[in-house]
Amino acid sequence: MKPIRTLRLLGAAGLVAGLMALSAAPAAVAQEAKGLLTVRSIDATDKAHVGVTFLWTGTPTDLEGLTIREDGAVKKVDSLVDLRKTDKRMGTVVVVDLSGSMLDDGALARAKSGVEAIAAGLPEGDQMAVVGFNDEVVVETGFTSDQGQIDAALDGLAAPRDGKTALYDGLRKAATLFESRPGLQPNVLLVTDGGDDASTSDLGAARASIVGSGAALFAVDLSHKGETDTKAIQSIIDRTGGTLVSGSSQAEVAKAFTTVDTTMRSQYVATYASTATQGAVNVSVAVGSVEQQASFVVGSSVQGAATGQSVTADKAFGPEWLRSSGGALLALVLIGLAAGLGAFSIAALATKNDTGLSAMLRPYEEGGVSPDDAGDSALAQTALLQRAVEITEDFAQRQGMLEKVENLLERADLPLRAAEALFFYAAGVLVVGLLGLVSFGPIGGLVLLIIAALIPPAALSFIAGRRGKAFVGQLPDTLGLLSGSLRAGYSLMQGVEAVSQEVEEPMGKELRRVITEARLGREIEDAMDSVAERMASPDFAWAVMAVRIQREVGGNLSELLMTVADTMVHRDRLRRDVAALTAEGKISAIILGLLPIGLGLFMWLSNPEYMAPLGNTFLGNVLLGVSFISICIGFVWMKKTITIEI
Repeated sequence: MKPIRTLRLLGAAGLVAGLMALSAAPAAVAQEAKGLLTVRSIDATDKAHVGVTFLWTGTPTDLEGLTIREDGAVKKVDSLVDLRKTDKRMGTVVVVDLSGSMLDDGALARAKSGVEAIAAGLPEGDQMAVVGFNDEVVVETGFTSDQGQIDAALDGLAAPRDGKTALYDGLRKAATLFESRPGLQPNVLLVTDGGDDASTSDLGAARASIVGSGAALFAVDLSHKGETDTKAIQSIIDRTGGTLVSGSSQAEVAKAFTTVDTTMRSQYVATYASTATQGAVNVSVAVGSVEQQASFVVGSSVQGAATGQSVTADKAFGPEWLRSSGGALLALVLIGLAAGLGAFSIAALATKNDTGLSAMLRPYEEGGVSPDDAGDSALAQTALLQRAVEITEDFAQRQGMLEKVENLLERADLPLRAAEALFFYAAGVLVVGLLGLVSFGPIGGLVLLIIAALIPPAALSFIAGRRGKAFVGQLPDTLGLLSGSLRAGYSLMQGVEAVSQEVEEPMGKELRRVITEARLGREIEDAMDSVAERMASPDFAWAVMAVRIQREVGGNLSELLMTVADTMVHRDRLRRDVAALTAEGKISAIILGLLPIGLGLFMWLSNPEYMAPLGNTFLGNVLLGVSFISICIGFVWMKKTITIEI
């Protein structure tokens, strides 16, 4: 049964892979099924009437849903007309293969007949040129609208039996003919039945010539055995626009030429008013679900492949008013204020604040220095800053925040006064919010404000939590050392002092503080209780409780501390077991919490036009806010579910 199950799994995997391959087919194939859309030219010489000429082979009624976006913003289409109803005229160079293979099965005769049918329906003002190629390239006739001259050039086409195929040279020659007709919209119609075998140039040179001329390439493949190098031709079409149609029988060839002629004539001109003032502009033209990207430079006119090169516009930083002298001055002031606050914050982290309790207690520590010898390192040195800090301190004390911040700073062991930390935190958040407002608008300013408001408390909580975990991890060993010191004959005070010199931070620092407070007359149990409260450690509180009980009722404190230490070791082991068992749930919660955000970022990077309404419309902003709140609620819910207190 196992081999059969394996085969079934392999078959299912193959089916999934096949479906993925089909879904990853080139966009051009899907576009051909719905209709071919190609931007041919953009005339932006008049920004009030920017003309976008595009080719659309789908249903004409679909054009009622034509949408034009300029740098993501939807523009009103002022007019939409058929290209033939404008003063824009088309120029088509017909490039005919005259190699020996064109004599087989009357391929050359069918090619002449198809081109003659296109020339017979040539609209008034449009022009056509004919180029033939085999071993050499010959211009049979230059651009003309004279039907007789075109027919004479086609009648004169002849293919020698030993003629080869200089296809790339023929395309390069066709591209040069447009230099003398800059007013015509350039198009190249290639008729061939084989691959290149005689050109002096390569595919890259031919493609560059067509791209440089601004022409679109339309091709008719006459081969009945697949001799034509359709991949090479399609690579040029993908770069310049156009289409490739195949046919071998007389009916198929006639239909192919009719399709190409209809495609070339299915062009329209849409006009809209541009709001761009300078630089490169990205334009998106969409008909139904088919979309084409293009770009132009304000005040210029581009055509052909140049329109398809979407670029990132070099726009000035911030909104328009920020580029004025007053706005620039305000920005400089805000940037200077932000830099100053950043310097103060760095100094706060790097400098010990010796104006508080630590400075008063230092003379009682071993090797301590007098407060008079230590410089005043408070952040608020000026009278203005000191007054601002005092106002902040009064407000925080009335709101009950000051004591919480002090406890958190002590737990994190950061040398900051709570009032100064609150003042510089509030000022920094305000400056970042203002910078975001002037740089990115109300939404961007609000986002930066929220980020700036959340990061410092989160960082402080992280530092305090990490220090607390290190403290709890050292506790069993510390109690073991203290128990050994008591067995050796030390008193509790002497044992704590001896252990404080042996253990590392943060336990060593906290025990040294206990000794300092005890020397000042505080009961050692009360000082140790303060450590338990400051470090938020119930385990250490239990150890202090054991000391209190022993001091009140008597007993062997050494054995009691060893029992407490052993209990803590078993609780830590149980805590680790629970963490291992709930690891899968935690990973699932993290993945489920980050998946919507990651998927949204991926969609925004892969298709920003599709995601633009979420950031550009009020409804989109509301939906984003609701989604973010829902994600937070779900994440908190999952965290509560998998969190087990030990």
